[in-house]
Amino acid sequence: MNLIQLVVKNMRQRALSTWLTLLSVTLGVGLAVAIIVLGRESNALFGQNSFGFDTLIGKKASTLQLTINTIYHLDQSPGNIPFETYGRLLKGGDLYKFARIAVPTVVGDTYQGVYRIVGTLPCLFGYANDGSGKLLPTENVLEYKPGERYEIDQGRVFQPDKFEAILGSDIPKLTDLTLGSVFQATHGTAGAGQPADVHAEKWTVVGILKPTHTAADKVVYIALNSFYTIPAHGVGLRVQHALRTGLGLPTVGGADATDTVTIDPDGTEHHANYDLTPDKRIKLHPDLSSILSLSAILVDSRGGDSEMNIDYILKNDGSDVMACNPASVMRDFFNVFLKPSKEMLLLMCSLVTIVAAIGILVSIYNSVSARTREIAILRALGATRGKIIALICVEAALIAAVGGVLGIVVGHLISFGGSEFAYEQFGQRLHWWQPDLSEPAYLAGVIVLALLAGLVPALKAYRTPVATNLVAA
Repeated sequence: MNLIQLVVKNMRQRALSTWLTLLSVTLGVGLAVAIIVLGRESNALFGQNSFGFDTLIGKKASTLQLTINTIYHLDQSPGNIPFETYGRLLKGGDLYKFARIAVPTVVGDTYQGVYRIVGTLPCLFGYANDGSGKLLPTENVLEYKPGERYEIDQGRVFQPDKFEAILGSDIPKLTDLTLGSVFQATHGTAGAGQPADVHAEKWTVVGILKPTHTAADKVVYIALNSFYTIPAHGVGLRVQHALRTGLGLPTVGGADATDTVTIDPDGTEHHANYDLTPDKRIKLHPDLSSILSLSAILVDSRGGDSEMNIDYILKNDGSDVMACNPASVMRDFFNVFLKPSKEMLLLMCSLVTIVAAIGILVSIYNSVSARTREIAILRALGATRGKIIALICVEAALIAAVGGVLGIVVGHLISFGGSEFAYEQFGQRLHWWQPDLSEPAYLAGVIVLALLAGLVPALKAYRTPVATNLVAA
């Protein structure tokens, strides 16, 4: 009978002890691997520097809040900025020389109180903003990641002046919306026990995006102008304008708070904030279109110091507007908040692994104490003391190796749970199945630690007196 067969035989004889020790190793390694994988993926998710654009423009407030709100569609918007800021980034504007691509966005509503609705322009999806459906040159299309652009998978892009919408790829799976569906927006998110404030306006789904594996997959995009048609939004715009200009606050009520509709003989509808032509095109009222605001602007600068120049100019022109680099913001967030937590958890896992090694030591030590007669017989049959030491150490290493491999599997399964949680919270899944480069080294370390732990009971077996134990038996 060779060494491995002897080890397996001994493990089978004390199956309960072996399985419990194996379980402790599996759980310790699994927890450590899960932390390694989730730490790596959280770094990729929150500490990334792989955005396809380098500048976010928004209200002067927290850069982290602006980034989290605009890119991950979490938290509340820090506020609105004048629509004129977008014009400054276009040809003829004072910031045009620094901005290669600029895409405006506005937020404030949701679908079913859960899925964010974002108002934007067709250029976000690579189409001209004039409603012609013409594709823009590739170099003029914003990338959400380097080399990655939003693409229509089904249907078409929305018209910029119609009640039309495009769905993120996951929305049809999570809701009842699909191509041709008609839906209404909910104002913000309803509080617990409060009825949802559903707007009367209705949008038709005309397109569905290809998967991006980002938070955008759980977003509903609508034409920018259609966002401003909602009566409550008109009230908000007028109040904001009054506060910025020092004018008296407008009276809220009547047509300002609720929509009143009159219809001309030709079918033109006159609403509180807009007119709707017979072919269902939106024409915002001039008094409203002159005071529009945005939540954020995504900008791909012209490189060099362009991003810093945009930020400097905006911060020093007397406006309540700022610019930031989202990659820098998220790296700082990771280093300040997530990295220390990861290091603390890894320290805890190291302690768990040491405890598992001690469990191996105790288990085998007790086994040796109960197997003195068996060891004495092996010695009498010619087994050297070196072979006895090898027998005990190989048993410890085998338990560690099997438990370590199972632990790696368990760790990735735990990471799968973390990936689903990240998807629910942030709209992005993690690469939980990808092994980390440190896993083989960690597994080797666990085996070496188990070998060292096995030396203690091995030395006890080494000193087992043959004659005494044979006579005692």
